Amino acid sequence: MERKKEEAMHVDNVIDFIAKKKERDALKRARELERYVAVHCTLDQPENIDALVIEKELEVKDHTLFLGFLSILKDEKIEPLTIFQDVFRLEPVHFEISYNMKWWSVVQLAFTFLSILKDNEPHTYADFLGISE
Repeated sequence: MERKKEEAMHVDNVIDFIAKKKERDALKRARELERYVAVHCTLDQPENIDALVIEKELEVKDHTLFLGFLSILKDEKIEPLTIFQDVFRLEPVHFEISYNMKWWSVVQLAFTFLSILKDNEPHTYADFLGISE
C-alpha cells in the first residue's frame, strides 16, 4: 500500500513538473512577444503588426472583454481608433502615462480590434496600417 502511494506521488510530481514547465514556457513567450511588439510593431513597421494579426496570437479571445473596453472608452470620451493608433505610436511608458492604462493590455485589445477589422473591413484595416490591400 505504501509503495502505491509513493508511485502515485511520483506521477503527480511528474505531471506537476510538466504543467509548471508549460506555464514557464508560456510566460517566457509572452515576455518575448511583449518585447517584440514594443520594439518592432509601430505604425512605421506595419508589416510586423500585420503578421501578428494574421497569427491571431495576441488577440483577446473573450470578445465581451473587448466590448467592455469599448464601453469604458466611450465613458472616458476616448476615440477607439486614436487609442489603438497610440498604442503602436507611443513608447509603452508614455502610453501608460497618457492614458493611465496598462500598455500591454491595450496592445492585446488593439490586436483584437485589428483582427475584427481585417475580417470585416479590410479597406479600413489597410488604411489603419497604411498598407495596400
